Amino acid sequence: MIQRRTDEQTALTAEYALYLVDIRGVDFAFQYLDSCNVPRAILARALQSPLHRRHHERRKQMRKD
Repeated sequence: MIQRRTDEQTALTAEYALYLVDIRGVDFAFQYLDSCNVPRAILARALQSPLHRRHHERRKQMRKD
């Protein structure tokens, strides 16, 4: 259970960092992540272009509904 709690904390921290990007800027959000011991790569991936992320998230085959 400890691993799951850590993952949830990291997710919440990353969500707040995304909010900080809008309010204070990217540098401030990176400083916040550093103070929480969360890797900067999480925020960097989240800030990539949405098209690039969607390319990897798409299904390989369309569902048959």
